Amino acid sequence: MTDTTRVILGINSAYHESSAALVVDGRLVAAAEEERFTGRKHGKAVRVDNADQLPVEAMSWCLRHAGISWSQVDAIGYSLDPRLRRVQACIGSEPPHVEFGRPAGEAVFQRGILRVRWLLRSVTQARLHFVPHHLCHSWYALGSSPFERAAILVIDGIGEGASISLGRGSRRRISFAAQTLFPHSLGLAWEKIACFLGLTEYDACKVMALAGLMPRQHLGNLEHVLGWGPHGLEVDEAVFDLEHPQDYSGLERHFGCHRAEIVNDPTLRLRIAAAMQHVTETCLLDIATDLQARCGEANLAYAGGVALNCRANAELASRGPFQRIHIGPAAHDAGTSLGAAWYLHTRLTGQPLPAQETDLIAASGPWTEATEALAPAGWHPVEGDDALETAASWLASGEALAWLDGRCEFGPRALGRRSLLASARYHDVVHRINTLKGRHEYEPLALSVPEERADELFDIPSAGRALAAYMLVTVRARFGWRERLSHLVHADGTVRLQVVNPLQPSRFHRLLHAMERHTGLPLLVNTSLNPRGLPIPAGVEQAWPIVEALGLRRAFVSGHCWSAPGASEAVRDRSPGLRMAGAGALVG
Repeated sequence: MTDTTRVILGINSAYHESSAALVVDGRLVAAAEEERFTGRKHGKAVRVDNADQLPVEAMSWCLRHAGISWSQVDAIGYSLDPRLRRVQACIGSEPPHVEFGRPAGEAVFQRGILRVRWLLRSVTQARLHFVPHHLCHSWYALGSSPFERAAILVIDGIGEGASISLGRGSRRRISFAAQTLFPHSLGLAWEKIACFLGLTEYDACKVMALAGLMPRQHLGNLEHVLGWGPHGLEVDEAVFDLEHPQDYSGLERHFGCHRAEIVNDPTLRLRIAAAMQHVTETCLLDIATDLQARCGEANLAYAGGVALNCRANAELASRGPFQRIHIGPAAHDAGTSLGAAWYLHTRLTGQPLPAQETDLIAASGPWTEATEALAPAGWHPVEGDDALETAASWLASGEALAWLDGRCEFGPRALGRRSLLASARYHDVVHRINTLKGRHEYEPLALSVPEERADELFDIPSAGRALAAYMLVTVRARFGWRERLSHLVHADGTVRLQVVNPLQPSRFHRLLHAMERHTGLPLLVNTSLNPRGLPIPAGVEQAWPIVEALGLRRAFVSGHCWSAPGASEAVRDRSPGLRMAGAGALVG
């Protein structure tokens, strides 16, 4: 540290996905989500009265990791601006309700945000800056990209009041050309549709999975009530009524039946899910076309919760106007802590944001350390010359494997750092892993493939190649591989794919090649290491209870293989009669 070093801490805690990020001289040093330490998914609930519930564990870890004290922090960015909120918030006329958008609720929300300054003064003299939410998303999108300049797109539920922002930017400055304000919100429409279908507001991924089960010719009709027009996104409030999240009467009228009937009718659920996915893809293409016409840029940097929609991203990459698209792995609200810090770097120094270390964009959380002190009773390290070969032999024999290696991911996708892995050769693998994690049978699983083999197996749109690095796009298997991978693709013929770069420091890339030697397939089924309702763990201290809760018997931790008590060290074949898809015919 020198006298000219700038240390900036970014914080996100206004709504959900609480997180912290530390930037030194514009370069990412550490970023982590609060849920990874506390075990509470999304960090906290979305309420008007907890904007001051700071990500204390994530903040403390970032500083400890960098060896920086609170006295060395120069500035702090909070990813929501209360003054802009007062201007843009849609204030309803129901004063008794202490909710977002109501006078009483907004007063509580404002007090909570402003209390953050008082809380931080107890530990630091660093100045607190409130940064507009969509500006934070934008700086995360551009800062995590390889672009020097790009078109900027943010689509989420709501920031202060904006739900969609269109702009352009360089590594010095970002500006917006147009915004759509609440109650016209694609992100909140997704939340309401998910709840309308009997799911939760966090279940957009399940709605996408349901949509993939319905042939496109049977789509329901939402195009007339949600679309992109001359004045931005237009949402028919008579149908969606986003100001009243629990009122489904408009949607019931539109679809011609009560919510209770829809929740219990699988065909109706599929039709509505497919309709929502279809109108989202249409909107996204229209928005991208409008944006590209406004700014003339060839590259797109895109963020916000809607940017996690892999199927819509595939349509954007295949049919959209941009030559290259970048979406960072923490495109949801967690990434705004890093965006706030990057914005403050450019504002306070007058310097452009430097290029970032690619691997840190994917995984900037705590390291994993293999230590017997934290292992559950009876678990023991397995002796052997090559831990990767041991892990591959376990997987090839049909065992599921807890994989903890390197730093924890920053973002919702497991990218080979905190993963639950299984061999792609077994026809029942999706059923087994979904059962293990408590997921629905219809939910697809992602595949990981080495970068040098990806184009041989999958048709990846050129504009979306970077998206596959972070598991943010769906693709189709190439002709010669479709039959061999038929048990792994979703009903719509697609698979969410992670393309693994050979230069990343994780051992994951080498494991994929070991799997090809053992099974003939350079692939692994890769999902996050967590059961339903719990987040991805930060490190081994949080991971071991999850490993035991999932009933796993094998683990790979920082280059070492571990076995549960009573697990045979010999590799066993799966039971007779199980069908496998290997390098050729099915084995039965």
